Amino acid sequence: MPSILDEFKPEQSRYKSNLQPAPYLRIGLIIFAVLVGIVAYSFIPSAGVKILDGPGGSGPVQISIEAGSSLTEIGKVLANAGVVNNYLEFVSAADDIPQSSTIGPGKYNLVKSMGAKEAIFALLDPESKVSIKIVIPEGSRSKYVFAASAQALGISPAEFEAVAKDPKDLGLPEYAKNNVEGFLYPATYRFEEGVNPKEVLQQMIKRFSQAAAEQQLEATAKANGLKPYEVIILASIVEKEVASVDQAKAARVLLNRLAKPMRLQLDSTLNYELDTNTIILTDEQLKADSPYNTYTNDGLPPGPIANPSEAAINAVLNPEDGDWIYWVTVNLDTKETKFASSNSEFLVHKQEFLRWYDQNK
Repeated sequence: MPSILDEFKPEQSRYKSNLQPAPYLRIGLIIFAVLVGIVAYSFIPSAGVKILDGPGGSGPVQISIEAGSSLTEIGKVLANAGVVNNYLEFVSAADDIPQSSTIGPGKYNLVKSMGAKEAIFALLDPESKVSIKIVIPEGSRSKYVFAASAQALGISPAEFEAVAKDPKDLGLPEYAKNNVEGFLYPATYRFEEGVNPKEVLQQMIKRFSQAAAEQQLEATAKANGLKPYEVIILASIVEKEVASVDQAKAARVLLNRLAKPMRLQLDSTLNYELDTNTIILTDEQLKADSPYNTYTNDGLPPGPIANPSEAAINAVLNPEDGDWIYWVTVNLDTKETKFASSNSEFLVHKQEFLRWYDQNK
């Protein structure tokens, strides 16, 4: 049987001798011919398809995706920017990643020569998107929210304050009494460039409404004998006063004092009015004429003193059972808080706090 290599023997010429190439040389010629064919084929354009090769190199690059762009169009943007080798690789990889269809419009910070799948996951990562990021910590006063948001937008806090003073179109619940304090939900927000103060506050209040609906705030408040606004006021207090682990106990203390009735006597409410964060208030401050002075006034202050978290609201709606009527945070570094049912026990905890304070002031 003739060797398969015989099929590749060069045709004999009258100008050549009958000497045949050595076997290893024939194999080399075959491999060379195949490689040449592959390389040549790779340069033959497919019908109707244009391969877009991006610029080489590496390093950061920013790309922009227009609204309504298809995955093919996104792939071409990435290829032209050098993020992927060609758009067909991106489209093929997207077929294997269902979340690819959620890639939205906007500007993204990427890196050249990422590879198709890596590029897709980067586009799905919120951190890659060029956006305005606003972080609102739990228990922030609205004053802080305005300042942080204004800094992110590059404008004056006065612009947020002006919107808050006329909140009829912000989406506040009716029981909020046109007061944004307490309803600017603590969370991390991302906005597109060009967002305005009204849109920012609307989104924060919308997020509050979602959390309130999930917790069935109005119905649960009514079942507990509370008004929804009272729940937010109480939640703002426990948010400012104690660590999250103690919020349900603190909520019970407040409810127990209100039921006696007994004045709340809280530094946090007076600090809100004075716009301070004083640890030990002076005698003069404790006598301040203010509806937020819970040392001199019965009942709750007229409004929330901060924007509470979902956990703080839940603590008020589901307070822990107990007969406590006092608490003392004995260590401000660790926020260790001790609860008491009698004045004598309270005084013991108070002395513990004063010793800590003397050692750390």
